[in-house]
Amino acid sequence: MTPGLQDRAAVFCARSVDGLTALGRTLGGALQEAVAGSPFLLLALDGELGAGKTTLAAATLAALGVRSRVTSPTYGLVHAHSFAIGGTGRKVEALHVDLYRLRHLAELDELGLEDGIQSTPAAASQVLLVEWFENARGRLGPPDLACRLKHAKRGRLVNLRAHSTPGARILRLLRGTAHSELQLLSE
Repeated sequence: MTPGLQDRAAVFCARSVDGLTALGRTLGGALQEAVAGSPFLLLALDGELGAGKTTLAAATLAALGVRSRVTSPTYGLVHAHSFAIGGTGRKVEALHVDLYRLRHLAELDELGLEDGIQSTPAAASQVLLVEWFENARGRLGPPDLACRLKHAKRGRLVNLRAHSTPGARILRLLRGTAHSELQLLSE
């Protein structure tokens, strides 16, 4: 194994919605730190129907700084949230995308996600959080952090894999998540 790659993966078991929400809150806090040094962060959320992708996304976005109610963008495909990181004044645009209903890759082009990524002002950061990322079939590039959720006998398994230096930093912070309904199974 290449040195350092062992630090790029972790598996959690969230025994309840509260555990999944705690992981999302920590992820949002880690993203606040990460956007300070990165103009763009891509998070991939994949997994079975009902595994908790939107729950994790909503908790992450709320902790990141989104004040409006976060709902699944399944029918609108993209929900945009703009806000400033408290204390820094740094502007952030968070795009919450759901590609579940994507039937053809041409629809991905119509969403203009690549255009949005390129047009982010220098004074702002952009976070692209994509549910059903696998449906993009590689068109969005590798995510900084990939999250795969799976139903388990006692809750949800959340497999995390970092694909970049910012993703690895986020993952290190996630390992410190403490909640009675969340357990780190492996690193």
